[in-house]
Amino acid sequence: MKTVLVLATWLLIVCFVAAGAGFAAEKGSAGTKNVGQETSAAADKSKAPEQEKQEYIQQIQSKIDEISKSIDQLKGNARDVTGDARARIEATVATLMSQKDATQKKLQELSSSTGAAWSDMKIGMSKAVDDLHKAYDDASKHFK
Repeated sequence: MKTVLVLATWLLIVCFVAAGAGFAAEKGSAGTKNVGQETSAAADKSKAPEQEKQEYIQQIQSKIDEISKSIDQLKGNARDVTGDARARIEATVATLMSQKDATQKKLQELSSSTGAAWSDMKIGMSKAVDDLHKAYDDASKHFK
């Protein structure tokens, strides 16, 4: 009788251990799935800032291109006038071109920046484009 009781106890212990091991295996595989999902989510998050950066760069480049075309039109207007007016337009165009080139250079620096540095540079880039646009608007008002 004592042997049956010991055998039953061991059998019960083995069942609990086996059940615990099965539970741990399920929990471990679920943990592995979560790690995979977390890794995938982290990869998506790392792609998102890079994609955002590329879209921003394209947006800024489009603005610079638009302003460049406007500056070229202003330069074309200089051909139609003579004397002092022409000299002022040409000087203004030269200043605008210099400012546009500096803005383009900042954009190149921004495109080569990484991580948090690009978001810091983004603020300066936006200001540079706004300043360029404002300078063109101010100049074009004088020559209309």
